[in-house]
Amino acid sequence: MTKKKMIITGGLGFLGSAIAKNFFHKYDLVIIDNESTNVIKADELSLLSDQIIYKKLDLALLNEQEKDWFKKELEDTTYFCHFAAAVGVKKIDENPNAAIINEYQVNQNILPLIAQSNAKLLFASSSEVYGNATECTEDQSLEIGSPDTLRWGYACNKLMTEFLIKSYEIPHITLRLFNVTGPGQSPDYGMVIPKMIKDAKEEGSINVYGDGNQCRSFCDVEDFLKAIDILISNDMFHNQTLNIGNDKNLITIKELAHLIRDTLKVDAQINYLNFHDVYSKNSDDIYKRSPNTAKLKEIYTPEIDVKSIIRKIAEHKYG
Repeated sequence: MTKKKMIITGGLGFLGSAIAKNFFHKYDLVIIDNESTNVIKADELSLLSDQIIYKKLDLALLNEQEKDWFKKELEDTTYFCHFAAAVGVKKIDENPNAAIINEYQVNQNILPLIAQSNAKLLFASSSEVYGNATECTEDQSLEIGSPDTLRWGYACNKLMTEFLIKSYEIPHITLRLFNVTGPGQSPDYGMVIPKMIKDAKEEGSINVYGDGNQCRSFCDVEDFLKAIDILISNDMFHNQTLNIGNDKNLITIKELAHLIRDTLKVDAQINYLNFHDVYSKNSDDIYKRSPNTAKLKEIYTPEIDVKSIIRKIAEHKYG
């Protein structure tokens, strides 16, 4: 039987490459990446399968020849996993203009082409669209922060992409991701657990911003992949939005720092810093954000706790 075809944008990044590793034996894969924040190298794809097609491509800057190639690849594509985006609070803080403009240009280039195909789109949105909301439910009204803080431009772009997907009437599932982490995630862009683990082991210290009472809810990438596998295999939640996260892993950043130190058994000093001594005025800290996962639990309940996540990342050398 001939395999169905899947295109993955951002396929060298943390989540894109995880999807590739999980689905290469089920689908013919086409991987697209601009190699700006990749966690694996393109030649590593051949270790999975010599049948994977890889294309280095900047989706924000497609020329006519590249658009023709893109349209041709879409003709027989069953699933289009759109995971190409700026990653990490730190990277977005360093160049928010580029992150905002780039995502806008990507949408202008690829969404009309996907709309002309028969591919079903899995779009990696973000919990950022919930702004400063606490328990976040897929159907609640959304309120994003002021444009004076450019961090919210990232959230606005994600939400606008959701609107555009529906406006183009593209068959889709929108995934709002809540702190999906795990082995292979880079510590270089402000990803909380990999960054804390690296600092604890290499610098002998862990940085916490403010009083550390901010809460986050972490989800292991293995749980993420199991949920995606069920979604795709059973063709569920057609044209719907789904939170992907683990509500049982809600923890304060202060508690997380202590848990990392205790789990790794390292003598690391915990430093409390002012958020804006490290991040610019274009960014803003979130006090508490956690997912309502009632809808997710209709198909899958995440199982991996925070302590296990820490161990898995540390064993993988942080990222």
